[in-house]
Amino acid sequence: MEDTISILVASRRDEDRNRILTVLEGQNDLCIASVEKDEAGAIIKSASLKPDVLILDLQPPEISGPELAPIIHRKSPSTAIVMMCDKDEDNYASRAIKAGVSGFLLKKTDMDKLIPVIKIVSLGGCYISASITVRVFGAITFLNQFPGQVFGHKYDYLSFSPAERGIVTYLAQGHSYEKIAEYLNFSIGTIRNCMTAIKRKTKMENSLRVVIFSLVYGLISFEQLNIVDTPPRHTPGDIIK
Repeated sequence: MEDTISILVASRRDEDRNRILTVLEGQNDLCIASVEKDEAGAIIKSASLKPDVLILDLQPPEISGPELAPIIHRKSPSTAIVMMCDKDEDNYASRAIKAGVSGFLLKKTDMDKLIPVIKIVSLGGCYISASITVRVFGAITFLNQFPGQVFGHKYDYLSFSPAERGIVTYLAQGHSYEKIAEYLNFSIGTIRNCMTAIKRKTKMENSLRVVIFSLVYGLISFEQLNIVDTPPRHTPGDIIK
């Protein structure tokens, strides 16, 4: 099926693997490409299968998720990573985001969100567990990760158009490209083109880094992170505040 999302599951514990697979069972638009139990399997299968999404649930004592994510991206740059964790300790989520993870879920509270998050990240979006969003964004400055010119005047003039600000705001709230297109009355193609322009403008390589960059530099505000079930519809000419 053309629109099927291929998924690689890598989880160390039997009970966690079974729980993830149970959630994914019966989803006709999702295809389980492989199920792995350790880091080696995740790396090898990512390189050979190039899945759309990797669900990663591998904490120490071996390689942790934030350490594994860059290796996965080198082997399969197009694979979006959703990381799952028991709880956010020692800035684990912050480190995961810096490593290029697109989604971060807490297993105890977010399993019901796994399927929509898979669909969001497969389209280039991002999602962080609502229970830790503000704390994680507040803790990440990313300044040491940005190019050197960020510290100078190069970004002093940077601003978003109303449409770009709206797209990044909805992205920060965890909405998919389809939903963003619906809310803003744009086509999917327009949203994708805008995101390409935004990434080029901010010099960020994925959606989550775009969101964090936008918060750090005040291009969107923390108040705009409040998640709403049914955002108001806008016309392309509206100014989104």
